[in-house]
Amino acid sequence: MLKLLYKILITTILILITTSQSILPEKKLKDVVIFFSYNASLPAYQSILEGFRNSFYKELPELYNLSIEYLDIGRISDEHYLNHIVDIYNDKFKETNIDLLITFGPGLYPLLEKHGFKAIIASPHIAVEFDKLSGESNEYLRNQNTLDIIVKLNFNRTLRTIFELFPNNKNVFVVSGAAPIDNYFNQLLKRDLKNFEATHNFNFISGYSLESTLLMIDSIPPDGIVIITSFMSDKKNIQFTNPESMTLITAHSNAPCFGILNTSVRRGAIGGYIFNFYNLGNEVGIAASEILNGKPINEVRINEERFYEHIYDWQQLKKWNLTESVAIPSTSTFYNKEFNFLSEFKWYLIAVLLFFIFESILIAYLIILNKRQKEVLKQKTETENLLLQLTREDRLLRMVELTASLSHELNQPLTAILYSAQAGKRFLSSGKLDSDQAEEIFNNIIEDDKRAASLISNVRSLMKLETRASEKVDLNSLVPDTIQIFNSEATEKNIKLKLNIIEEPAFVLADKIQLQQVILNFLSNAAIAMDNNESTNKTIEINQSINNGSVIVSVRDHGPGIDETIKDKIFKAFVTTRKSGFGIGLAVSKTIIERHNGDIWVENSKDGGAEFFFKLKTV
Repeated sequence: MLKLLYKILITTILILITTSQSILPEKKLKDVVIFFSYNASLPAYQSILEGFRNSFYKELPELYNLSIEYLDIGRISDEHYLNHIVDIYNDKFKETNIDLLITFGPGLYPLLEKHGFKAIIASPHIAVEFDKLSGESNEYLRNQNTLDIIVKLNFNRTLRTIFELFPNNKNVFVVSGAAPIDNYFNQLLKRDLKNFEATHNFNFISGYSLESTLLMIDSIPPDGIVIITSFMSDKKNIQFTNPESMTLITAHSNAPCFGILNTSVRRGAIGGYIFNFYNLGNEVGIAASEILNGKPINEVRINEERFYEHIYDWQQLKKWNLTESVAIPSTSTFYNKEFNFLSEFKWYLIAVLLFFIFESILIAYLIILNKRQKEVLKQKTETENLLLQLTREDRLLRMVELTASLSHELNQPLTAILYSAQAGKRFLSSGKLDSDQAEEIFNNIIEDDKRAASLISNVRSLMKLETRASEKVDLNSLVPDTIQIFNSEATEKNIKLKLNIIEEPAFVLADKIQLQQVILNFLSNAAIAMDNNESTNKTIEINQSINNGSVIVSVRDHGPGIDETIKDKIFKAFVTTRKSGFGIGLAVSKTIIERHNGDIWVENSKDGGAEFFFKLKTV
């Protein structure tokens, strides 16, 4: 009757554990959607995304789904078609609870709002719009759940830096394409050029075909300045990217060339104090992570000062003899800068040279000191006594290794024999001992005695490095059998054992007793590691899996884990994390696994505890 009640209790506990694990809710992935105004080929968008991902990955620890959409509104003029496009996106995201919507203009937010994109109202929103031309409003009707980022492009400092680099060049040629976005940047630059009309002459090469533009560029004298705002298409409506057009234009120019955006650098332009799309994306990524982490939108701040940056192409600076120019801050970002080993590591080289000088002096001193010591220690008898002492120490060390190993490994079977004998005595005293129980107790004592004898033989073989006959061992049976041996100790310490083994066969060619010894070492160490845990947090997980023709067995505890300072040497002899340990069990386990051509290692779990593994080839 008692056995039946015990089985019912165990079954109920297992059902509750399994059920509780299955009903735990999975953590919902956060959904972030980014809309861009134009097509995906724009280098500016790629630069924005690179900066966004860099800060977003660092600041947001949770997982998320990131969707990126490109509307290419520059090619769309039909209102009905725009309504149709927005309807498609409404249908696409109707089942998605968007945690954050991000729109990058120009002109994207009012377009989506006008044509009824539902997520504009329903979701937290970061709206990035670019500065409008003079006379146009920068304000939009926003809901309270929107963060407005109005990128105010100001080229005054950009132009001032250009003119400081070439103070004698007064003729300036502004080059732009024929696309609407080309005209947008051209008009913004014209607005700021008015501040320099008194000192410079401005000529505009805008709206021509690329062939005509290049012919005009060829005629610009070396004492001029070429500023390329944007060239996305020409008069013939041939499409380009800014890096493509920038490379062609600068290749035809005899005068120094500049851009106003970071996408122009490394394409023949010198650089300067220019707008950096990467930094814009970086700031938006920081803001996005703050919003998703729960910060109210009205408390989120954008550091607009980071949008502009001094960026230069070192090769172009060399070409125009500007590497020593006082107009270039030392904190600037330089691309294509030549690496000069001597100048970069001058102080390191001096330090190394001083070190070698000091080391040479020290070696000379040690040589002299060594000669003096040899003169004092020449006597034959002292040398012989030292040799005898070292030999004796070596023998004592070997004896300590053997004794420590036997003491460590015999502790478990001897304890099991003691528990079995004590259980038999209690049954005998209570008068309830029947022949079946007595036979079971005696069989346990015999099995534990045999295991102790096997362990003695096993340790002796390991110390002598003898070869033992291997057999085909089924780990699907060996692992549960070994856990059964450890079960009494686990019960005594209120430890729960959780076994996860595979259903498919897992045969290895090995010494069964030695593998049991390794698993028992793992289990014993796991139990000791949780001595200070509360009873509700004492669980040992035994896992088994097959990967690429190898079977992996691991034992995980929920203790404090392995100190990183000794983690790499934990399998060496006499290395231990507890005061009463000898530090020999894991060293013996490593020897066993390596003799079976396997691998053994340990990892600290992210949520606490350590997990010991060994891997063997299957047969």
